[in-house]
Amino acid sequence: MRSDTSMITDEVIREIYKKFKKPNKRPEDLNLYYYVDLLKGHHDIALSTPGEVVIGSLEEFNPFRRFLVRSLTAILEFDKMIAFVFPNHILFLGKDDDSIRVHIRPEEKKGFLSRLFGR
Repeated sequence: MRSDTSMITDEVIREIYKKFKKPNKRPEDLNLYYYVDLLKGHHDIALSTPGEVVIGSLEEFNPFRRFLVRSLTAILEFDKMIAFVFPNHILFLGKDDDSIRVHIRPEEKKGFLSRLFGR
Protein backbone atom coordinates (compact mmCIF):
# COMPACT_ATOMS: atom_id res chain seq x y z
CA MET A 1 0.00 0.00 0.00
CA ARG A 2 1.42 3.28 -1.08
CA SER A 3 -0.02 5.62 1.51
CA ASP A 4 0.08 4.85 5.18
CA THR A 5 2.53 1.98 4.66
CA SER A 6 4.44 2.81 7.79
CA MET A 7 1.44 1.93 9.93
CA ILE A 8 -0.20 -0.90 7.99
CA THR A 9 2.39 -3.66 7.92
CA ASP A 10 1.86 -7.39 7.45
CA GLU A 11 2.09 -7.77 11.22
CA VAL A 12 -0.63 -5.15 11.75
CA ILE A 13 -2.86 -6.91 9.22
CA ARG A 14 -2.35 -10.27 10.95
CA GLU A 15 -3.27 -8.69 14.28
CA ILE A 16 -6.40 -7.15 12.77
CA TYR A 17 -7.58 -10.54 11.48
CA LYS A 18 -6.71 -12.15 14.81
CA LYS A 19 -8.51 -9.56 16.93
CA PHE A 20 -11.60 -9.07 14.73
CA LYS A 21 -12.67 -12.58 13.73
CA LYS A 22 -16.43 -12.41 14.08
CA PRO A 23 -19.00 -9.90 12.80
CA ASN A 24 -19.90 -7.14 15.22
CA LYS A 25 -23.02 -7.99 17.21
CA ARG A 26 -24.07 -4.37 17.54
CA PRO A 27 -23.75 -2.47 14.23
CA GLU A 28 -24.23 0.86 16.01
CA ASP A 29 -20.87 0.26 17.76
CA LEU A 30 -19.13 0.53 14.38
CA ASN A 31 -19.86 4.27 14.13
CA LEU A 32 -20.57 3.76 10.43
CA TYR A 33 -22.22 7.15 9.80
CA TYR A 34 -19.09 8.94 10.99
CA TYR A 35 -16.85 7.00 8.60
CA VAL A 36 -19.22 7.32 5.63
CA ASP A 37 -19.35 11.11 6.15
CA LEU A 38 -15.55 11.23 6.51
CA LEU A 39 -15.04 9.36 3.23
CA LYS A 40 -17.74 11.08 1.13
CA GLY A 41 -15.32 13.79 -0.04
CA HIS A 42 -13.13 11.35 -1.97
CA HIS A 43 -15.33 8.28 -2.41
CA ASP A 44 -18.88 8.01 -3.70
CA ILE A 45 -19.89 6.06 -0.59
CA ALA A 46 -23.37 5.89 0.90
CA LEU A 47 -25.69 3.79 3.01
CA SER A 48 -28.25 2.60 0.47
CA THR A 49 -30.79 0.32 2.06
CA PRO A 50 -30.75 -0.32 5.76
CA GLY A 51 -27.71 -2.40 6.46
CA GLU A 52 -25.97 -1.99 3.09
CA VAL A 53 -23.07 0.24 2.05
CA VAL A 54 -22.40 1.10 -1.61
CA ILE A 55 -19.18 2.54 -3.01
CA GLY A 56 -20.50 4.15 -6.18
CA SER A 57 -17.07 5.00 -7.58
CA LEU A 58 -16.40 1.29 -8.16
CA GLU A 59 -17.66 -0.50 -11.27
CA GLU A 60 -21.08 -2.12 -11.09
CA PHE A 61 -19.69 -5.68 -11.15
CA ASN A 62 -16.86 -5.11 -8.68
CA PRO A 63 -17.38 -7.52 -5.77
CA PHE A 64 -16.32 -4.82 -3.29
CA ARG A 65 -18.84 -2.23 -4.51
CA ARG A 66 -21.57 -3.33 -2.06
CA PHE A 67 -21.33 -4.90 1.33
CA LEU A 68 -23.64 -5.65 4.22
CA VAL A 69 -23.01 -3.91 7.52
CA ARG A 70 -23.77 -7.15 9.37
CA SER A 71 -20.71 -8.79 7.74
CA LEU A 72 -18.29 -6.15 9.08
CA THR A 73 -16.14 -7.19 12.00
CA ALA A 74 -14.68 -3.71 12.60
CA ILE A 75 -13.94 -0.30 11.12
CA LEU A 76 -10.49 1.05 11.96
CA GLU A 77 -9.05 4.50 11.37
CA PHE A 78 -5.39 5.00 10.47
CA ASP A 79 -3.60 8.25 9.60
CA LYS A 80 -4.48 8.16 5.91
CA MET A 81 -6.81 5.17 5.56
CA ILE A 82 -10.05 3.77 6.89
CA ALA A 83 -10.13 -0.04 7.10
CA PHE A 84 -13.42 -1.90 6.71
CA VAL A 85 -12.60 -5.29 8.23
CA PHE A 86 -14.38 -8.48 7.20
CA PRO A 87 -13.56 -12.06 8.22
CA ASN A 88 -11.80 -12.81 4.89
CA HIS A 89 -10.64 -9.43 3.61
CA ILE A 90 -9.95 -5.82 4.53
CA LEU A 91 -11.06 -2.91 2.38
CA PHE A 92 -8.82 0.16 2.82
CA LEU A 93 -10.19 3.52 1.64
CA GLY A 94 -8.03 6.63 1.53
CA LYS A 95 -9.08 9.54 3.74
CA ASP A 96 -7.22 12.16 1.71
CA ASP A 97 -7.57 10.70 -1.78
CA ASP A 98 -9.69 8.26 -3.79
CA SER A 99 -7.38 5.28 -3.28
CA ILE A 100 -8.88 1.89 -2.54
CA ARG A 101 -6.87 -1.16 -1.52
CA VAL A 102 -8.06 -4.66 -0.76
CA HIS A 103 -6.21 -7.23 1.32
CA ILE A 104 -7.44 -10.80 0.88
CA ARG A 105 -6.80 -13.00 3.89
CA PRO A 106 -4.52 -15.90 2.99
CA GLU A 107 -5.81 -19.36 3.78
CA GLU A 108 -4.54 -20.69 7.06
CA LYS A 109 -2.34 -23.73 6.83
CA LYS A 110 -4.14 -26.78 8.12
CA GLY A 111 -2.51 -29.03 10.65
CA PHE A 112 -2.22 -32.78 10.30
CA LEU A 113 -5.42 -33.57 12.22
CA SER A 114 -7.43 -30.96 10.30
CA ARG A 115 -6.32 -32.45 7.00
CA LEU A 116 -6.93 -35.97 8.22
CA PHE A 117 -10.48 -35.28 9.42
CA GLY A 118 -11.32 -32.65 6.80
CA ARG A 119 -11.86 -29.70 9.13
